[in-house]
Amino acid sequence: MRNFRRSVWFSWAYRRRLVASILCAMVVAVLWSVNLGAIYPVLKLLSTKKNLHQWVDEEIAEHQKQNAIHAKEVERLNRALADLETKPDAPQHEKQTRQNSSALARATDAQEDHAASAYRYQWLRVRVIRHLPTDMFETFLWIIGAVLACVALKGAFEFLHESLVGRVTHRTLFDLRNAFFRRVVRQDVRQLQAAGTTDLMARFTNDTEQVGAGLKVLYGRVIAEPLKAVACFVAACIICWQLTLAFVVVVPLALYVLLKVSKAMRKASKKALQRMSAMYKILSETFGGIRAVKGFTREAHERRRFRAANHEFYRKALRLVNIDAFTNPAVELLVVLAVGFVLSAGVYLVVTGNTHIGIFRMCAQPLSFETLLQFYVFTVAIADPVRKLSSVYTKLQGAEAASARIFEMYDREPTIRGNADGPRLTAVAKKIEFRHVCFAYDPTAEQPTLDNVTLTVKAGETVAVVGGNGCGKTTLLALLPRFFDPDSGAVLIDGVNLRTAHLRSLRKLIGVVTQDTQLFDDTVLANIAYGKRRATREEVIEAATKARAHEFIERKPGGYDALMGVAGANYSGGERQKIALARAILRNPSILILDEATSAVDQQSEADIHAAIKEFVKGRTTFLITHKLHTVPEIADRVVMMEAGRVLDIGTHAELLARCEPYRRLFESGHLWKAA
Repeated sequence: MRNFRRSVWFSWAYRRRLVASILCAMVVAVLWSVNLGAIYPVLKLLSTKKNLHQWVDEEIAEHQKQNAIHAKEVERLNRALADLETKPDAPQHEKQTRQNSSALARATDAQEDHAASAYRYQWLRVRVIRHLPTDMFETFLWIIGAVLACVALKGAFEFLHESLVGRVTHRTLFDLRNAFFRRVVRQDVRQLQAAGTTDLMARFTNDTEQVGAGLKVLYGRVIAEPLKAVACFVAACIICWQLTLAFVVVVPLALYVLLKVSKAMRKASKKALQRMSAMYKILSETFGGIRAVKGFTREAHERRRFRAANHEFYRKALRLVNIDAFTNPAVELLVVLAVGFVLSAGVYLVVTGNTHIGIFRMCAQPLSFETLLQFYVFTVAIADPVRKLSSVYTKLQGAEAASARIFEMYDREPTIRGNADGPRLTAVAKKIEFRHVCFAYDPTAEQPTLDNVTLTVKAGETVAVVGGNGCGKTTLLALLPRFFDPDSGAVLIDGVNLRTAHLRSLRKLIGVVTQDTQLFDDTVLANIAYGKRRATREEVIEAATKARAHEFIERKPGGYDALMGVAGANYSGGERQKIALARAILRNPSILILDEATSAVDQQSEADIHAAIKEFVKGRTTFLITHKLHTVPEIADRVVMMEAGRVLDIGTHAELLARCEPYRRLFESGHLWKAA
């Protein structure tokens, strides 16, 4: 339960509310036992046909009488022992001394028990019963009224307890999710890509809800039910503590059963959560790529995939159900066994009128039928919370499995550190260098993604990086904002190794526009302003105007305050790309990375975006990744031709056309595509 304990520590800030909830639970437990104790006076009314005043007076008189009898017996035995002391040589002296001493101890205990009972009944007579009516039926109505008042009061404190537990649970989940998100969002791109979006979503939603269920059970039932059991245990001990102790011997057996079940429960919970993550993944892929699913008529295939994942989850969930279902009857059987054993012993004492079973003394004085029935009620009241706690343990094991999944991700340290003490970068004054850079997504791969790449780009220069798919263009430029770090080699800006630079200052220098525009379900204004903290509306409009987006934004209902929809679904591809460009323009970066920024737009949008880019790149160090090489001569100062993770050639567009055959083929294929 180590991981679940870490979740519990998030509740420490709300310890005062927890203490208040425990106090409420204690009041509920006391009132619970008081309500059950009302059975005894009702039974006395019905069985003796006397009112409570008469009954308590008779009990006081009887205990005082028995106290006097045992006092005389104690006095007699003391005299007998004194006589034996004067006759040390008498036959069987030691045997008689032992017998008289044993009898004296029993008589003294009995005298003390009767004296204590007489005192209790006198206290009850003065403090409670004297306020009750003498009429039997009226007394019964008073008892029922008192029970109703206690039930109402107990209900009020139960409400407070549940409310406080709910507040603490949800505030704890609130803090846990925030801390979890803060830790995860700090991790680098490589770690997050390895985890996968759907698995992260499952951990943030389903797993945290499982933890919440465990916290609610822990602060609710795990506290309230044992307190009820303790209150009834104390009440049962007052009646007959020896029988009560005989009843609780079942507890170690119940704990043993729960311990065995817990191991299986923890494994089953973890596997069920993993299957839930797999279902999330299929749902995300299917609905995220619904056009491909329908376009290729693969609905049946996706149904089969989902059915298979759903069936796996069903199997694991069914195992959880079976384990949970087994626990409750097993514990209940042990509890009933204990109740039956104790009740049998009690019935024997009532029927025979004895106070001993064999050599064991079970009670100070013979039990009456009413006392035994009241004792039985208290033992059943002890057993009921124990039975309820059997299902609690399985829920806590589920919470432990969910906590393990959360903290597995929570504890991962980012490989790319922020370097708070590193040199801060404010601009590119001289150059950007890639020195013998090597990088591989899979360290075991024979061919790395980047293989000994060396490249120098002057400040203010625009460089087009071109090549076939998978040649490493996007990966190379992902090293600039340190989405990844090279496995060997270095990337430098004005001689500063980016590994040592202040990370936030580095990323503030860079603006990125990709084919995947990565817009949010928010207003147009908020999506553009995402590029600059505390940007004004006027600055947003100015950036949108430069990106050739202002006109179509104003034509839309709502203008800049219109919602873009999920991933900008309310806008066309060209419109989304212009808004993404406006976001980069608003950032006013020293380094601009354009990764296939016009690959998925119409010709008019492409022309608008190129016009905006051509104007915006002036004075900035710009990297352009594109397959549409007809635009390269207009924008790029130099072209970097890449192939299989290496730099094949570097030069102007004209130089590469003249000397680089792969570049010439790539350019000609682009022109053929454009003509088509």
